[in-house]
Amino acid sequence: MDSNWTEDFYEGAINMTYQDLVKCIGEPHFEGGDFMIQKEWHFEMDDLAHFSIYDWEGTDSDRDVTDGKVVEWHIAHDGMPGTLAKIKSWLHDKGVKVDKSMYYKIKTPDVNTNIQVEKKDILKIGNSFYNEGGFLAIVCNEDSSNIEEILLRSILKCFGDEYKVIREEDYKWNDDNPDEVYEALFVTNLPYEMYEILLCIS
Repeated sequence: MDSNWTEDFYEGAINMTYQDLVKCIGEPHFEGGDFMIQKEWHFEMDDLAHFSIYDWEGTDSDRDVTDGKVVEWHIAHDGMPGTLAKIKSWLHDKGVKVDKSMYYKIKTPDVNTNIQVEKKDILKIGNSFYNEGGFLAIVCNEDSSNIEEILLRSILKCFGDEYKVIREEDYKWNDDNPDEVYEALFVTNLPYEMYEILLCIS
């Protein structure tokens, strides 16, 4: 297992004590050599997608993540479409409580990330859309799916806090074509008719 996965995307965090986390996922695979990271776990899935869990407090050299206090553990993965949903399912099976904050908690240190979005911006997300059981489903290019997912989740909040992405997965229009490139599918709980209204007035 490689201890230098430097190209992972930080996707969110879980909050729990070191002791509780060890009970769920086992002892850490790596011990940090400096105060930036003290404990780190790396995992690889069956489809070769990988992710890591680690503490990150670059300004606090005196902290001790094993002192029994709640720690913010960062979660990062390789950016493959659908990996985040698999991580959530894996953590849930291990007994780790994961809520929507794992998805919304995106950090970029020392950068102003206060992006203003509005309802009509949802029309700019994805390269196609369709009605899935009365709800909006959006298909995005694989190479832009990570940033589009972040924007989609933010835009959905403009409609109300109850609206969110409820499923994400790899997507192919034609499963019989081995050469077709996978895309990323995001299924929301936003009523499709609300999306249609925006289409009519745009």
